[in-house]
Amino acid sequence: MNQMRSESSIGSHERASPKAEGESFVLGFHGVRYQVKDVSRSVAFYTKQLGFKSDHQQLPAFANVSLGNLTILLSGPGSSG
Repeated sequence: MNQMRSESSIGSHERASPKAEGESFVLGFHGVRYQVKDVSRSVAFYTKQLGFKSDHQQLPAFANVSLGNLTILLSGPGSSG
């Protein structure tokens, strides 16, 4: 069944093509964003306790960590996220 997707979800109005049974609609994602109180402390937790890799830090407002294909974006107080 064709559906009209919203402009905010894909940037323009397009018709979605029917998906074959078992075919995934989501092909990938950039990451998951969490609002945290202390970005530095959160990075330490994810890297030391859970084995994530620290990819980028712009302390105290932002950092991202990853584990395999999962990227977690950590946004602190005062960040735009």
